Amino acid sequence: MTHPAEDSERLSALERHVASLEMDLQELRGLVQSATAPAVDSVVVVADRFAGSRAPPVPLSTLMHSALRQSPQRAGEALADRPSLSHRLPAGLTLSGVELESIVGRYGTLALAALVILMAVGAVIKMAVQRGLLTPEVRVISGAMAAALVAAAGVFFRRRGERRYGSVLLAIALTIVDLVAWGAGPLLHLLPVTAVLVAVDVASLALASLALRDESEFLFSVSVAGALSAPFVTSDGNGTRLALLLYGGAVLSGGLRSARDGAWMRAFVVLVAGALLYAISASALPATGAWYGPFLVTFFAAGCAMAALLFGEPAWRGELPRAYLAVALVGVLNAWGGGHGRSFGVTLAVAMSVAAVTYASLFVRQVSTRYWTESAVLLPLLSLAIAYGATKTGWSAGAVCTVWTVMAVIAWRVERARDEWSRAGAHLLAASVLGCLAIIAGLWPYPLPFVAALAIWGALLAALAREERSSLPLVGMSLSLALAGLSSFDQLASRSAYSYMPFLTRSSASAGAALLGLVLAAVALAGGTGRAGALANRQVRFGVMIAFAILWGRMEMANAFSADVAAFLLTCYYAACGVMSILTGRRLGIGQLRVAGLILCMYAAVKAMVVVTDIGSVLLRVSAWVAVGVFLLGAGYFYRDAQVGEARGDLTV
Repeated sequence: MTHPAEDSERLSALERHVASLEMDLQELRGLVQSATAPAVDSVVVVADRFAGSRAPPVPLSTLMHSALRQSPQRAGEALADRPSLSHRLPAGLTLSGVELESIVGRYGTLALAALVILMAVGAVIKMAVQRGLLTPEVRVISGAMAAALVAAAGVFFRRRGERRYGSVLLAIALTIVDLVAWGAGPLLHLLPVTAVLVAVDVASLALASLALRDESEFLFSVSVAGALSAPFVTSDGNGTRLALLLYGGAVLSGGLRSARDGAWMRAFVVLVAGALLYAISASALPATGAWYGPFLVTFFAAGCAMAALLFGEPAWRGELPRAYLAVALVGVLNAWGGGHGRSFGVTLAVAMSVAAVTYASLFVRQVSTRYWTESAVLLPLLSLAIAYGATKTGWSAGAVCTVWTVMAVIAWRVERARDEWSRAGAHLLAASVLGCLAIIAGLWPYPLPFVAALAIWGALLAALAREERSSLPLVGMSLSLALAGLSSFDQLASRSAYSYMPFLTRSSASAGAALLGLVLAAVALAGGTGRAGALANRQVRFGVMIAFAILWGRMEMANAFSADVAAFLLTCYYAACGVMSILTGRRLGIGQLRVAGLILCMYAAVKAMVVVTDIGSVLLRVSAWVAVGVFLLGAGYFYRDAQVGEARGDLTV
């Protein structure tokens, strides 16, 4: 016997479950009926016949109430064990066999039909030409008639409401026009190249006007691709780089005015791929001897980017100009090869104009822009490379890099004024990279000024990034300081063994400058509230500084005076650094630093037992053992009262 209150609670819970289950069933019925209504009807008919009854189905709620009256507990358990709706849905519901059949029937058949028909026409034409049945004029006229017939069929089907099918036929007609133009112009020389070029352009413009009226992405892409392909199918090999790029720029700019939807990603790809194709093709043509010859491809890419900024679809103005500027890489390679010997003023003006377009593209504000950070760091390098290729000395190259660094800093300040903190961080990262390039270009032959400049630049970047909300400036600051440290270590390692006074050489001064840069950067970050200071926290800053100082001292001791003296000094140095690290870690409350010091002490003991044994001088050998023993006793003294230290938190790691 169950208590009446318990039965009432179970009944309420069961009714809630039943209501939820009925909603799931209604949703499932709607999905199945919308996907395969005829199949569902057939299944229902078969099920009715199998059951042998024409009575209407009993509602699920009635069945569950009946089960509840018989056994409430069993009904509740049955509902609890029932799988959810997501588990009951078939895995392949998103793409059924009917849908797959429709896709193949709509697209696959048309593509294969076009291919087979073109193969058949080609085979017939080839046979007729071989037997002398078709003259060049007849071939061209026949091709034009075939294009007209296919285009007429496309228009016919579009007027009947079958726009997609008709659009495919129109695209095939444009392809036939390209082939006919190629045959009539450069292949058979029946018509002037200009005439066939105009014919292809007229056909493409007609298709573009139809695309504008219908707002069809497919027709737009086909028309632009057809217009862009016209010079290649009608050229007789005598074209110039200037003419090709002017034509391509006109087509691409006109296409920008025709794009009607920012979601047309295929059209976006066609525009960018067309610009890249023209840039590569123009690079293969002979360059003119005019001043603009080496920069034509660069002007083309920058002009396309400027046109995209002025006339492009609003949703594309944050991405399409940057994509066009990436195409300028092809032109930069041309300018690099042909820029030497040119006027430096002209080259600098060209580079500055490209840089202006670059930053105009980067300043566009969009809700979502892909690869913006990568663009902010890499795209300024393209315009810099143009000016850099015309420099003749390291000082001039460093000056050019400094100008670009200043532009990146200005962009950083502009974005901060606009409260675009993530963008500001990217510009500051670009400025840090450009500043490093300026120092490398101008001061590479001078080791000590080179390291000092890198260290100062790293400290300055830390001061600029102390309030930044982005972590990107930390990368640039770390790059500058890391280059300074590695260069100083390289200078220390390049000294002749046993022929220098430790800590009193120019290489030692370089290492000291690098360490000073680390200290200044740590101080700058310590007083800020930015993301860089949060990542490079107190433990990280002290750890980096102490690790650099220990490595610097190790390189000073490793080859000092003689082999025996160096072994003695190095062993004592490890022990002393270990004790100092333990003491500093206790004072600052940095457990990792204490552990590192303890490891150094253990390493010094091993080195005293292994390496010091080979020292020839007994006095040095005994002195090393005594010194290491004293330092180890000091380390043990710091750990003499572990219980008290743990209570104070000093020995926590």
